[in-house]
Amino acid sequence: MIASSYNSSSSSLLRRRSRGLFLPSSSLSEKYPDNAAIISYASSRTTSSSSQHATLPLQEQRLTYNRDTGIVSSSSSSASSASSSIQQLYQTIIGIEIHAQLSIPTKLFSSAPTRHHHNYGMMSSNNITSANTHVHPFDLAYPGTLPALSHDAIKASILSAAALKCRNIHHYSKFERKHYFYADLPSGYQITQQRWPLATDGLVTFLPYLNNQNHHQSGSAKKKKKKQRRRGRDTNNTSNNEQEQKNNKVEQLHEEQPQQPVQLRIERIQLEQDTGKTTTHTIIDSNTTTTTTLANIDYNRAGCALIEIVSHPDLRSAHEAAGVVETIRKLLKHVGSCDGKMEEGSLRCDLNVSIAPIHHNDNDDDIILSSWEQRRDTLPPGNGHRVEVKNLNSLLKNLNSLRQIIVATEYEALRQSALALQNIPTGRETRTFHVKPTLPLGGETICIRSKGDAIDYRFMPEPDLPPLILDTTTLDNMSLSEFLMRNMPESAEDATARLVEQYCLSESVAALIANDPPAIEFFEGAVSAARAELEADAISLQHDEVGGSSQVAEDDNISMVSSLVANYLCNDLYALIKKSAVEGLSSSSNDEDEKRAALLNSISVEQSTVNDKRLGLLIAMIVKGTITTSMAKKILTIMYNDDITSYPADIAMANGWEVISNMDILTQLCENVVYDPKNSKQLEQYKLGGKNTWKIEKFFVGKIMAQSEGNAHPEKMKKAL
Repeated sequence: MIASSYNSSSSSLLRRRSRGLFLPSSSLSEKYPDNAAIISYASSRTTSSSSQHATLPLQEQRLTYNRDTGIVSSSSSSASSASSSIQQLYQTIIGIEIHAQLSIPTKLFSSAPTRHHHNYGMMSSNNITSANTHVHPFDLAYPGTLPALSHDAIKASILSAAALKCRNIHHYSKFERKHYFYADLPSGYQITQQRWPLATDGLVTFLPYLNNQNHHQSGSAKKKKKKQRRRGRDTNNTSNNEQEQKNNKVEQLHEEQPQQPVQLRIERIQLEQDTGKTTTHTIIDSNTTTTTTLANIDYNRAGCALIEIVSHPDLRSAHEAAGVVETIRKLLKHVGSCDGKMEEGSLRCDLNVSIAPIHHNDNDDDIILSSWEQRRDTLPPGNGHRVEVKNLNSLLKNLNSLRQIIVATEYEALRQSALALQNIPTGRETRTFHVKPTLPLGGETICIRSKGDAIDYRFMPEPDLPPLILDTTTLDNMSLSEFLMRNMPESAEDATARLVEQYCLSESVAALIANDPPAIEFFEGAVSAARAELEADAISLQHDEVGGSSQVAEDDNISMVSSLVANYLCNDLYALIKKSAVEGLSSSSNDEDEKRAALLNSISVEQSTVNDKRLGLLIAMIVKGTITTSMAKKILTIMYNDDITSYPADIAMANGWEVISNMDILTQLCENVVYDPKNSKQLEQYKLGGKNTWKIEKFFVGKIMAQSEGNAHPEKMKKAL
């Protein structure tokens, strides 16, 4: 491990705070819900005359941010009046930059292995890879080493561009050097495609992030207010009541309206190198009271293949930003180009946040927002300088990745609004999100670079790499269109529609299967195995000249088989996968956020020890009536945990689990129980009749099921009884 140190006094310059910002006190954070964070500041106005200066009363302003609409509002109140007014002030303007590591076996320009391919990565028994072990001389900028472009990176980036619906996947693109110095970048420059990107003009359609907890909190707040009114504790005046009713109507209208899809334009997608990973820790010398910060650098990540996805500033709220990041994460994971594990740094997000004033019409209270209802081709007038918020990912502990995006956007919008109201310019700057659980929002943004400190990257063409040309030589004797046709997987939307139409599944179940690409093939394989087993059984019954009522008709069972396979896959099998993942995490970590993030990425049918054929044969046994549903669940658990090779019929036979359907055997079981001397009292009561005979019949059913060890066919047994 390579380490460097610097004095903390010099690093304090990187932690400047903007003027005029006061975080809410604990009382305010308790009074107001988490989704309506408040920044309070005080401002005083003075008026001057020829004889004296008159100071107006101190006025308190509270800023609130709506995570759904992205609007910053203020509520002002004064000591001379009990009334308060709410005014919408600013609209957030947001663009995103996403860095996604490609899941390929080697790095972008060297043969060093990466941890993103199943053949590489975790090399030790405890799943911990030592630092600086997956490093090639080129990754450390050894003199004389030259880059060799990975073909796997080219293919993965093309699939990513197609998944994001880029209209232009350029046949010709070029690499260039982006110069800047930092310890985790050994060469002093990054190889990227700033001016000649691989793809441009993409489009992502998504739904904004929906926080159910916020709706729950809103409902709880309404119940609390209603309870206070019943007790006569609501002391608000008429104007406050009118304002509250108006707000409640707006909230009710918002809740009743279904979520509308939002579109984000992608400006470009470019291939580039990743940097090393720097971790810091502070050492305090108690004798000299000096503080030393050590930075340890791991170059295992240096040189890994990245795609940088740069968007237009089309987003308008924190929930839109979180929603599009989650959608892009799923799209890249669907095509297999990125594993999407934000908690491990595989996907990192930077936000560009600014605010624009909301203009009100003088004639009425309608709000005029430029480019809000129309297509967002131009920014609203008066928008402030862009502020970049770097590295929003779950490598920062104790904070969920999507929550980080939401909270950082909210904090930055409120911070810029507070400064704008005090006529303090924000300027262009780069800030990082710093986790502080003690703060009401759980963190804050800290300036790390201002416009005056802007870096001149001195872009220049990469002299050691030829232009990237997407021809038959690069794409394994295929044209670009042929490559996409052969390698692009079915989209989740198309797969959902096909599963609904072909297998008669509900849209929600089909979407759940389609969101896990390996599950689509698994589901169809299980259905095919079950139907093949049922068809073979039907042919066998026909040869034995068994009555038509026992024959399994294919057309009548297609829907039943599909429904059963989907039910056992989405409920029982996924539950076993999740339980296994939780147990594995519990043995290695006690961090709840780490468990939650890991589960988000690990619940896939790929982790199942039960293949599609074994599940299909289990479903066929249920349809034939060979086993009951309770038996099937037990067999599935055994197949997953204990016996990962045997077929369900063998497990059922070994445990004596087989439904008794023969009427002669069932009749004999019923006679043994009914005429048992121990049950003579219940039999006499049944003979007398009365309204409680159903209870006695239920008693005998339980005894018979116990006698058969749960193997009696329920309907046929009741008929025999």
